[in-house]
Amino acid sequence: MSRSERIRPTRAALVAGALIGALALAGCGAGQISQTADQQAAVSGANLTTQHIEIRNAEIEFPVGGSQRLAAYTAGSSAPITLSIANDDDLPDRLLSASSPVADSVRITGETQIAPNGALTASSTPGGTVGNLGTPIEISLEGLRQDIGPGLSYPVTFVFERAGSITVDMPMGNADNRVPEQGGSNSSGGSGGSGSGGNGGH
Repeated sequence: MSRSERIRPTRAALVAGALIGALALAGCGAGQISQTADQQAAVSGANLTTQHIEIRNAEIEFPVGGSQRLAAYTAGSSAPITLSIANDDDLPDRLLSASSPVADSVRITGETQIAPNGALTASSTPGGTVGNLGTPIEISLEGLRQDIGPGLSYPVTFVFERAGSITVDMPMGNADNRVPEQGGSNSSGGSGGSGSGGNGGH
């Protein structure tokens, strides 16, 4: 039985579970690895486990003023991502970069090292990141190449120092958990520049 198939209550798993609940309440080696078969259906977002990395509740945040029938974000704008990334290992790992075919780049801002049995949490919602349960970061799709909206999933590839490349198909968040518009994270446009911590290639 592989590591990702074993079910055991590790500290990282408990951290990831706590982060999922808190984010919902707040508004909710190293080669290319195909993750399609390992992805699980989720109400609030995509969940995925590979090697020692657990990605939970991954979704593109639904904007204030967005429509379930129209594009939530238009081409050229930026879109924030919310998720938790847990490291279920006794050694640290680091999020090096991210990329997506639907964006010019992916901006990652903040500390990207994931401590042993620790986690990163990403959310643009005030209070969306959770105290001591995870290191807060911000991740956003910059310079969208197309309109994106509810009902579809959009691939985002994360590159880790030890775990390698992991691709997650992210849905749009629930309209009932709308996030405040911030800077370029609305449908009227935004910058496509890269941020600190790393930006993805394409």
